[in-house]
Amino acid sequence: MKRFPFKNGSLAARLMPLWVLIILLNTTISSSAMRSLELGMEAPDFSLADLNGQKQSIQALKGDKLTIVFFWATWSENSKKALKQMQSLHNKYKDSGLSVIGINVDKQEVTDETLGKIKDTVKSLNVSFPLLVDSGLITFNNYGIIAVPSTLILDNNRVIKYELSGFPLMGVDSLKDFVEVVIENKKMPTESVAMDYQPDKKAVRLWNMGMSSQKSERNALKSKGWFEKAIAADPAFVLPYISLGTFYYKQHNLVEAKKQFELALQKKPDHAIALSSLGQVLLDEGNFTDAENVLTKAIKADEAYLPSYYFLGLLRGKQGNPAQALLMFNQAEQHNPRDYKIFVYKGMAYEELKDPTKASASYKKALELIIEQL
Repeated sequence: MKRFPFKNGSLAARLMPLWVLIILLNTTISSSAMRSLELGMEAPDFSLADLNGQKQSIQALKGDKLTIVFFWATWSENSKKALKQMQSLHNKYKDSGLSVIGINVDKQEVTDETLGKIKDTVKSLNVSFPLLVDSGLITFNNYGIIAVPSTLILDNNRVIKYELSGFPLMGVDSLKDFVEVVIENKKMPTESVAMDYQPDKKAVRLWNMGMSSQKSERNALKSKGWFEKAIAADPAFVLPYISLGTFYYKQHNLVEAKKQFELALQKKPDHAIALSSLGQVLLDEGNFTDAENVLTKAIKADEAYLPSYYFLGLLRGKQGNPAQALLMFNQAEQHNPRDYKIFVYKGMAYEELKDPTKASASYKKALELIIEQL
């Protein structure tokens, strides 16, 4: 049974037609959007059209030493800054084993108008590295991208060695340092040692089986067993703990969900998804103090992970603090203004604040984004 995010008789329940509620209930609206990749995992293959309509594969475009896979959109101002940075790295290391691949994720359906905007942006910034268009956002979803821009650095075996969500200044400097260390064969910094960890392939395979099972209502309950087997195969692999916690959360078992998220945090104390998921459980329990601390820590761990913002925004609404609630939702919109879940939770926060007019406007905005993305 899916966890229903709206109270009976709430404005959202009255405003949204049945088909929309079905869509919401079959998404991760009530739980953290799962990243499908971690450091040390092998990045999925892909074959996408370039700006001239020619199919290009990662296998053909990857670098001898490193490959940067960079997701961006024309509606993201930070994407333009990141494009300039990627072009700089391309210019400096294109003949030294580095390949940069830009993947545009403007919209699910790529129209002539969308393609025109992409080409105009590329031309204005003088981008010369390969640029592909993710029609249908299949690669975007396969990679579990949750913020735009997002950057992954792969080795020559497509193993993920570095990732950066959003475009934080310190993160960008660290990314440049990492590329320089590998390409120029410099000594790896101490803080990068953890990147050598690679999950057991059997554990990853079992976890993927669990994730596939969750997509089917009939097989959803079987996912629990797959996640447990993945944990047994590799106790250091964090994602199965988070997935198992999410499974329990959807079963309304907050005690077991909380336990799994805490186990994940024992492995990786700064894991943004585990922190955000734990914060959501604490919020549901009414433990606002601990929820606030955990969600604040989640944002510090990864400022581009949006669920942390809208859970904290909802918390501010429950606390009767409209200014702080709005601040959280505004910050989330700066990262991705097209994430409809921001506006769903914003509407819920306004309901808590007894402001039906603003709640209605937020829910309508969520509906517009859902329809646009269908």
